Amino acid sequence: MSTHTVTASLHIPADPMAVYAAYTDVARWSQWDPDTRAAALLGPPAPGTWGWLKPAKGLKVKLQVVQAVPGRCFTLVSPVLGSRMTFEHRIEPQADGVQVTHRVTFSGWLAPWLMRAVGRPLQHQLPVTLQGLRQYLATGAAGHS
Repeated sequence: MSTHTVTASLHIPADPMAVYAAYTDVARWSQWDPDTRAAALLGPPAPGTWGWLKPAKGLKVKLQVVQAVPGRCFTLVSPVLGSRMTFEHRIEPQADGVQVTHRVTFSGWLAPWLMRAVGRPLQHQLPVTLQGLRQYLATGAAGHS
């Protein structure tokens, strides 16, 4: 099975739980992620919960939470024609904030095509998304419903 990965990291001077709150508040992703037009979870941000994401460009996709560890990580999977995209959000606490890593992995028979169609643009967009998250957290918007 073929896999391709796109990764970006950024130091953010924020509390790990504030970062986790931003990740799990999927309905507000569009406030800090320019690649997200809209998104929602159809239940709590816990493994097994389904939701959807409408990217700024492209088709609406289904998402399922596969990992949710408060203050540490939030991972979702999107099935795509027998293949899958895995969106991993890692939070590594540090003395002066957190190191945040977004990793998108394309796996399955469509992985090479997904990498070309989605992954290449993501290589340029993930750092912008992380800066958006940093700015969003700096405003204190995370955790305010």
